[in-house]
Amino acid sequence: MLDYYFHKPTRLRQLRRGLLAPYLDDLAAHLRQQGYRKMVGGQILRYAWQFGQFLTARGVRDVSEINEELGQRFLDEELAPIGGFHGVDNAISHLLGYLRQIGVIAEVEQPYTDDPCAVIVERYTAHLRDVHGLASETCEGYARSAGRFLDFHMERHQGLAFAAIDGPEVLDYVTAWANHSSSQSWTRNLTTFTRAFLRFLRWENLIDRDLDRVVPTIPRWRLSTVPKHLPWEQVREIIDSVNTDSPEGMRDKAILLLLSTLGLRNHDVRTLELGHIDWRESEIRLPKTKSMRARIVPMPQEVGEAIADYIIHARPHNDTPFVFMRHYAPISEFKSPGAVGGIVKKYTKRLKLARVSHQGSHMLRHSLAAKMVNSGSSLKDVADMLGHLHIDTTAIYAKVDTVHLADVALPLPGGTI
Repeated sequence: MLDYYFHKPTRLRQLRRGLLAPYLDDLAAHLRQQGYRKMVGGQILRYAWQFGQFLTARGVRDVSEINEELGQRFLDEELAPIGGFHGVDNAISHLLGYLRQIGVIAEVEQPYTDDPCAVIVERYTAHLRDVHGLASETCEGYARSAGRFLDFHMERHQGLAFAAIDGPEVLDYVTAWANHSSSQSWTRNLTTFTRAFLRFLRWENLIDRDLDRVVPTIPRWRLSTVPKHLPWEQVREIIDSVNTDSPEGMRDKAILLLLSTLGLRNHDVRTLELGHIDWRESEIRLPKTKSMRARIVPMPQEVGEAIADYIIHARPHNDTPFVFMRHYAPISEFKSPGAVGGIVKKYTKRLKLARVSHQGSHMLRHSLAAKMVNSGSSLKDVADMLGHLHIDTTAIYAKVDTVHLADVALPLPGGTI
């Protein structure tokens, strides 16, 4: 596979000599599978060969002796004196990671941490997952908040002292972090997360009082907000604006259709696997959603054709089971919610639809619900489409049902204008 990145016979003969020569062909194949182009992949392979020469000069005869320390010595002794080269540290990381993956060198032992805060946060995360059954992404948000609270506490007491946690400290923490953002949702989440963590500390008998009662309640009237959405004509404008001449465009259009016509959540799209699609029945089977139950959603022809076109003509060749992938090296599935949300933002901004304050993937889900209620669909139908466990959750969309709301509007006092 070195032939893919190099063509000169002299360079190929050079790379096939030395301590690391037996591994460079397979490393080249690995880099190509990850989507590294010829210039970048070739640079990584050249640095890997140079590292092998450095090891031989230092008396290393067995590849199993290679470790991070030798890699750092290579960077410091060979490259630092002459100013180094761009990307060489990344190249050494690739090489070491590959050798570790195929079992040639030992795994890096994770250093033992006696950080009591990390231990508590880890136990808290396991509690949320195993006792409350929260999804992993939800657990991450709660865990981050717990870490912030413990950092605040440690700074005040110069150490971890659960017995010292009291009502004034809890109020000081909430007050300090409430000003971090003017968003109402930030403040509401702050109090919710803090209250949950204090309940956990009480559960674990780390505190002897129910301090969750001290956390102030942020007023939030049920159904007081209106879901942020776009008129369906603008949603179609976003979908139709995607240029499908490129692999990324084919992927983006399929994702936008899943979000806007099926109301899938960000997580559902990112974790959609090839095996979840039943082509014969034109259905998508979601084994685990936010409501912790499986769902089956119909797959309209437009959606099915967009997904099929992407899989057949544009999806990178990779062993991962996930449908949607990054198209730049290293090629892999989407790792974070920002990947899907960023696709939606890209096209809304391109069409100058920035009047919508929330431009993420959930906006398209809200837009589908608004379209359905304005087309005469019942709230039960909307709840089934969105996968809501309780119809009360769907009731918020009655506020965007402009067709029926117009029928019950009261006349303006004093007459019409």
